Amino acid sequence: MRYRSAVPPLILILAATGFLGCDTEARRQRRAEELRRNQAWEAGQRREAETAPPTPEVLAQVRAATDAFMAEHHPDLAVQGATLTPLTPNLFLVGVDVKDLIHENTYVAQLTAERLRDVSWGEGGEARENGQLLWVVDYASADKMRQMAGRHGFGEEIDRIQDQDRDRHYRASWGTRSWLDDYLLWHYLFHRPAAYGWHGGAGFAPMPAGYRFQDPGHPIAAADAERFQPAAAATNGRSMVFLGGNAWRPPLVSGAGSLPGQAFLAGPHGTLAGKAGMGAVGRGGFGAAGHAAGAGGHAGAGS
Repeated sequence: MRYRSAVPPLILILAATGFLGCDTEARRQRRAEELRRNQAWEAGQRREAETAPPTPEVLAQVRAATDAFMAEHHPDLAVQGATLTPLTPNLFLVGVDVKDLIHENTYVAQLTAERLRDVSWGEGGEARENGQLLWVVDYASADKMRQMAGRHGFGEEIDRIQDQDRDRHYRASWGTRSWLDDYLLWHYLFHRPAAYGWHGGAGFAPMPAGYRFQDPGHPIAAADAERFQPAAAATNGRSMVFLGGNAWRPPLVSGAGSLPGQAFLAGPHGTLAGKAGMGAVGRGGFGAAGHAAGAGGHAGAGS
């Protein structure tokens, strides 16, 4: 009797244990499925954001910072238009159509605009993010672009493009390929959003694929890009910068090292909140092709 009376509780215990085990497994499977759905949703949102054009607010800020930079450092040049080429959400190549009011000639000045997170300096020299964003405008050059490509995560992809023709024997449809064309080829091969041009009061308009702002009459053609296609083949034309979420998070200014150029505080609704306390660029001017000439004496970043 004692033995028989012990059986039902034991069966109940085993049954309850089995039932709870099944329930735990079902919950585990539901959580795994929910996680997969969330990851798929996040990947879709990231892919959508990857190919989305710059917002009107960002375009307005970059244009305002560029105009302010040109007015301060080149008052003898009249800005007649600009082309903004988004490499990442936080890094633009900028071509500024200018007219030399003294010599009456026109050309394209080549600049960069980089968005960074500002910091304040705490006790012991510790850098702490202060919630402010900066747009740093500077003259474009091969050395500085190399540093920025590394800082924004696509330097190795630029290397792969250059490795396809490191001695530059290949002549593109426009002739000799410059260091600037390597970045425009990256923009083309990795399917970045279109460049946006502003001319006069018509506002910004997207430019055709392959647009080269330094030579608008000779865009990158499909035949030009074909030779460099292996550089993007491993990721099906998607930059590693966008396979994670860091592409949309500007680098910290404290981690950028010595920064030439002029920094502007980003304001609300596409405005600027003023000039930041960074070292200004030397007034060396642009060369005939729009490159910086003699822009030495740059000061580093300050707080």
